[in-house]
Amino acid sequence: MDTLAEPRKSAAGREDRRTIAQFLVDDFVLLEDSAIPDAVLERTVLCFVDTIGVALAAAGMGVGTAAAAIAVKSPEGPSSVWGSGRGASMTDAAFANGMLSHALDFDDTHTAAIMHSSCMVVPVAVAIGQGLRLSARRILSAAVVGYEVAGRLGRLAPGPFQNNGFQATSVLGAFAATAIAARLLGLDRRQAVHAFGIAGSMASGLMEYLADGSDVKQMHAGWSAQAGIRAAQLAAEGFTGPATIFEGRFGVFRSFTRLSIDPGSALRFRPKTWEVELMGPKPYPACLCVHPLVQAVLDIKARLRGEGMGIDDIADIRCHVPDWYVNLIFEPVAAKAAVASSYEARFSAPYCIGRALLDDRLTLESFAPAKLRDPAIGRVASRVTYEVEDLPEFPEAFPARVVVTTQSGKKLESYIRHNLGSPGNPLAASQYDEKFLAATAPFVPREQARSLLGAIKGLSHRGGEQEFFRTLENLVISRA
Repeated sequence: MDTLAEPRKSAAGREDRRTIAQFLVDDFVLLEDSAIPDAVLERTVLCFVDTIGVALAAAGMGVGTAAAAIAVKSPEGPSSVWGSGRGASMTDAAFANGMLSHALDFDDTHTAAIMHSSCMVVPVAVAIGQGLRLSARRILSAAVVGYEVAGRLGRLAPGPFQNNGFQATSVLGAFAATAIAARLLGLDRRQAVHAFGIAGSMASGLMEYLADGSDVKQMHAGWSAQAGIRAAQLAAEGFTGPATIFEGRFGVFRSFTRLSIDPGSALRFRPKTWEVELMGPKPYPACLCVHPLVQAVLDIKARLRGEGMGIDDIADIRCHVPDWYVNLIFEPVAAKAAVASSYEARFSAPYCIGRALLDDRLTLESFAPAKLRDPAIGRVASRVTYEVEDLPEFPEAFPARVVVTTQSGKKLESYIRHNLGSPGNPLAASQYDEKFLAATAPFVPREQARSLLGAIKGLSHRGGEQEFFRTLENLVISRA
C-alpha cells in the first residue's frame, strides 16, 4: 500500500534535515487547498457524516455530555454545540463536540495507526470553520490535513502508546487538532512549528479508565480538540515551543512510547493514498478489537442454525487474537466476564460476543442497563476463552480467528482477516447514511435527520457551508 521515496534534497544536494514538526508544517499545514483532489474531499465528507451522527446519538443518550453542559452555560459564541441549538466559543464547542464524538466508542478508526482521528478532526474543523464563517472547501481541506498529521504520526508507533498506558488518540490527536487550527487561523511557518511544540505539553490521555469503566476516556478527544486550538492561539501571540517536539530527547515518542524515532523515516514516507481514505467507520459501538470477533461468531451462528443447532449447543468459544488485544478486551478475566457498566461492556470480548449471539446484532441498544442485567449474558460469556496468535493482518487491519466447539465435539471456525469498515473490507457510501439515520433515529425526527444529512453531504458543493451552519445552529435534539 505504501512506498518510500528518496529524502528531499536541497538545491546543493544535501539531505533534508527538517524536524518532523517542520515537515508537517511545510508539507501539510501550508499546503494549498487546490492541491487536495476533489475525490479526497468527498471521502472526508463521509467522515463528517459518521462523526456528527455518532455525536448526536451520544448527546441524545446523555453520554459524554459534561463538556456540552459546561459550554451551554458559558457566554454565547459562534460555534454550535451539536444538538443543543446553542453556540459557544470555538474552544468550548470543540471540547464539547469532540467529547460527544468519542463517547460511545462508535467513531471511526485508522487501523494502521491504531487511533481514532475524526473525533478530533471534525469538531475542530467545524468549530473554527463555523466560528470564522469559512468556506466548505477550507473546512474540508483543513480536515484532510488533520487526518494526514494523525495518520502519519500514528504509523510511527502503532501500539506502543497504549502499551505504555496512553491513548494514542488523545496524545497524537492534539497535534492533528493543532495542524487544523494553525491552518485555519492563518499561522505562518514559524508560528505553526511553535504551535506543534506547545501542543506537546498539552498532549495527554491515560488508559486507567480500563480499571473501572469510568467516563474519562470520553473526554480524551475533546481535550485534544480544544488543546490544538489553544496551542495555535498561543503561537499566534508569540509563545514558543520546541521544534523537536516529536523526535527530541524528551519529545513525544521517547516520553510516551520509549521509542527513538528517526526523523528521516517520517520525511521519506510517501503513501500512495491520503490518510483520510484509510479511515474505517465502525459498524458496532464498541472497542475495535471486538469487531472481528463479533463478525466471526455471527458467521458461525448462521452456520450452526443451518445445521439445526443454536447457542445451547455451544460448549466453547475460543478466540485467537493478537497479543495487543488481550489487556483491552480479555483481561482481567473476572471483570470482563461480569461487567458493571456500559463502558466496561464495550471493552469486554465475552460480553460483546455473548450479546451478539443472543441478539444476532450488536447495536447501541446492546449496552442499555437492561441488557447488562440480562442473566443469559453470563451463561454465554462464560464460554468465551482466548489464545494469543500472531495474525499477519494486524495492525493494518484488526483480524481474529474464532473456533467454536459444540457439545458434540464438532468444531466450526471463522477467520476474519479484515474487520468490517477497514480499507480491506470497506463500507459503501450508502451504509454511512444508514448508520447516521439509525444512530439519530431515537432523538431526531426522520425528516430533520435527513435534512441534516443532506446539509453535511452538501459540504462537497460550493457554498454548501451556509446550509450546514444553519442546520447545525437550529438543531435541538430530544434526550432519551
